[in-house]
Amino acid sequence: MRKLLPRSTPEAEGISSAALLAFFRAIEELDSVHSFMVMRHGRVIAEGWKKPYAPELPHMLFSLSKSFTSCAVGFACAEGKLSLDARLVDLFRDELPDRYDEKFERLRIRHLLSMTSGHDHCAMDDMEFRPNWARAFFETALAYEPGTRFCYNSGASYMLAASVVRATGKGLREYLRPRLFDPLGIAPRCWELSPQGIEAGGWGFNLTTEEIASFAQCLLEGGRRDGKQIIPADYFRQATSVQADNSMNDQPDWKTGYGFQFWRCRHNAFRGDGAFGQYAIAMPDQEMALAVTSGLRNMQSILDRVWEILLPAAEEKPAAPAPADAAALAEAVTHWEMPVLGSAGRILPFRRYALSENALQFETIEFASFDDHIELTLDGETMKAGFGRRIANTLSWREPVPRRMEASARWNSERELELLVSCCETPFQWSFLLTVEDSGVGLVRKSNLLFRTGEWPPLAGHPLD
Repeated sequence: MRKLLPRSTPEAEGISSAALLAFFRAIEELDSVHSFMVMRHGRVIAEGWKKPYAPELPHMLFSLSKSFTSCAVGFACAEGKLSLDARLVDLFRDELPDRYDEKFERLRIRHLLSMTSGHDHCAMDDMEFRPNWARAFFETALAYEPGTRFCYNSGASYMLAASVVRATGKGLREYLRPRLFDPLGIAPRCWELSPQGIEAGGWGFNLTTEEIASFAQCLLEGGRRDGKQIIPADYFRQATSVQADNSMNDQPDWKTGYGFQFWRCRHNAFRGDGAFGQYAIAMPDQEMALAVTSGLRNMQSILDRVWEILLPAAEEKPAAPAPADAAALAEAVTHWEMPVLGSAGRILPFRRYALSENALQFETIEFASFDDHIELTLDGETMKAGFGRRIANTLSWREPVPRRMEASARWNSERELELLVSCCETPFQWSFLLTVEDSGVGLVRKSNLLFRTGEWPPLAGHPLD
């Protein structure tokens, strides 16, 4: 695994290994953080991945993607291809419906960036299942005058992505490659696309933990890398300062001001973030940056631990080496992993079933249990799950793209088999219960988190052989 950032010891950078171990123990209790990387003075001083999450695996960023879209806007403005005061209607005259809210005439790029588009809800809710997202955006109603009220809105972020494409003639990834990704060492990664082939902007990007950390360090340095200005300085200052009042929000670190697709935090920090705890955090006062990937329901919980444990631990001068504490931290992180189910169980020969009509449109299920693993196949895609161990698979099972999944299994009874699946490029963990009867089979899937899609309906089938 290539390393983008230099490494150092905690004590050499003025933070004790004992404090980092306390931070790790605190996030270990949460359900669940998947990886973290702490940087001080531009050097990595602590890092870890909760197996089967791993350094080389990209992770879904959700709305942390918005901060990269913001950077693309900044580059386009600095190059004279776009302006913060450009009117959206002028960029998309060919997409305007015959009738649209006249307040769109006053909607500018800066309003999209600051989440003050005038909507009172996320416009993406009205756009996502339409064939043309830009046209659908202009068919939404504006409740407020643009620029007057904050409302978090992924539809606005998509329109920023589409505006960059219009202004530059290049997709976001192509445009950002020489300007941001190459200088930060970010490899080519997938980004979910609209029906028109434009990056979603507000979500859908994927990066490894260290790539997120490289971005966070660039933010900490004011948009620079190795002394060179990467993100245009004037735009960066605006993007990471308060541009909209979001004090109507509930959580402490969601009500301290919003920039241009960046959040302000307490303690003079700022961040890009995504659903379920995907973070690139810059803490200028402590010369510290942090990258995190997670599957958290309560995103505030990890920020609280950062402020309570990490910030007070930052000292101005190096500390004496503490080899015992450093060894304890390394030992703890090495054994960090998701649960693994079971031991050897019941052996059953291959069986095949026809599934009853279901919303997922699965037609067949096939199943066999061996002495050390099981094989479960839905419409020709097979998942292997080990007894007492995880087995890696790459499959989709109605997900948008095939992804790496690692699965273990156990027999709960003579008739019920349980599978635990880590979708280890995402925040999702799945639990399957397979009920095997002489008359048929039943399959129920539960997910730890739901996002934009509902839970699977129960599947049931009868024997074909």
